[in-house]
Amino acid sequence: MPPPPIRDTGDDDGGGRPDDLPVPVLVETAMLSALTGLLFHLSTLFRLDAYFGALFPLPIVIACARNGTKAASRVAIVTSMLLFLISGPMRAVNYFCLHGAMAYALSWAWWNRCSWWVSVPLSAAVRSLGIFASLTFTSLVLRENVMQLMVTQMMGLLDQIAANIGMSWMPTLGWVWGMALFFVLLNSLSYVVILHAVFTILLRACVPQGDEFVNAPKKIRKMLLGPNATL
Repeated sequence: MPPPPIRDTGDDDGGGRPDDLPVPVLVETAMLSALTGLLFHLSTLFRLDAYFGALFPLPIVIACARNGTKAASRVAIVTSMLLFLISGPMRAVNYFCLHGAMAYALSWAWWNRCSWWVSVPLSAAVRSLGIFASLTFTSLVLRENVMQLMVTQMMGLLDQIAANIGMSWMPTLGWVWGMALFFVLLNSLSYVVILHAVFTILLRACVPQGDEFVNAPKKIRKMLLGPNATL
């Protein structure tokens, strides 16, 4: 696949000023940021975010596929700033931690031609860290340890279930914490795998040669895009 038109070289121009994105790319990233911010704001306002979870990272990945990782980071940052202004710091942080950082990690891996064996665990790890960062920020805002509260409620529920079925063994707090961490990682991994499959299909229609940008394995590409997909 020929490389996208913009590369993040990090070089300086003749005046010592770092190279910036061209005006058409800036306009494109601004439109993608505005679209993402509006979609996230309305979906959370009407509690439809569970239905659009796969679409929030898509504009960042499109920006990277078309113009490089600098454009992707610009979309993530500008979208977070827009959400900070129209929705408040809570939703801005939630977007960046749960979607923006993960989408940038995913697009960075694909831009550097990493295989899915690298992009899947990398983006899943970033999303898991983002979940804990979001819970930490929420705890600071609410002045309540949200994660500790969730684990305590989970432990109480397990105690009640064990008592109802006559089990003599009771889970410890450390065991419940371990299970909570495991389910966070499992949730992130399954979410990222779904994104890989969905983006393999969507980017083929959104970006020229987008199916090659995602660097999907040949068998998966053939399964998702049909027997006539380019291998």
